[in-house]
Amino acid sequence: MIRSALTGEIGRFLIVGALSTVVNYSVFYGLILLGIDYIPAAAGGFLIGVAVGYSLNKSWTFGVSAPSSPKLVASYWLVYGISLICGLLFIRGLVELLNFDPRIANLAAIVLTTCTNFLGTRFFVFRR
Repeated sequence: MIRSALTGEIGRFLIVGALSTVVNYSVFYGLILLGIDYIPAAAGGFLIGVAVGYSLNKSWTFGVSAPSSPKLVASYWLVYGISLICGLLFIRGLVELLNFDPRIANLAAIVLTTCTNFLGTRFFVFRR
């Protein structure tokens, strides 16, 4: 049961997500070290991570072999744009209201947005 879950859609999504997360958090942390405020740094990391994950999610995770249409790309970016806004609001709330360190708040937001990203891409963008 666990093996089939890891080799299925969710497992592939999590593997692509792990790669995208490493890129996301690396960019975020690098921008923080450069003195960039945590909100633009989180947005920058998120957007670069999304760009990395698009083709892998399209072809490997969800098995879509058709060429990317403007509608497909727009719907993908719409899902991730909404997820970005939710994640940034979540980070801001954790930092400003609960005094979380922005580096920890961003990790919590990555967990949240992973869930919203999977649901959005599975049922809206790459639905069969």
